[in-house]
Amino acid sequence: MHTKIVDLKEYTSKEVGLLVQAVLIELVIIFGIITIISDKFLPALYSVLSMIMFTMAYNNKKFYKKKYMTSVYVIVGLFVAITTLIEYVF
Repeated sequence: MHTKIVDLKEYTSKEVGLLVQAVLIELVIIFGIITIISDKFLPALYSVLSMIMFTMAYNNKKFYKKKYMTSVYVIVGLFVAITTLIEYVF
């Protein structure tokens, strides 16, 4: 009888970051379609856009290693978060 030993793959934080980015992209698409129909979900769309910018900055630094784009993603994420807070909370 031949038995085969299967190695278990350990997941790293890079793969989890990419999974979070994929989920947030799907949420942006869903909230984008809902926002076309009704404007009530516009703050949720902006919040998810802000989160995806920060996730893209994290993945860019850890996985792609393009440091100049990381700062661009962080600046855009902060801009979207601040404008969303100013427009819808205050």
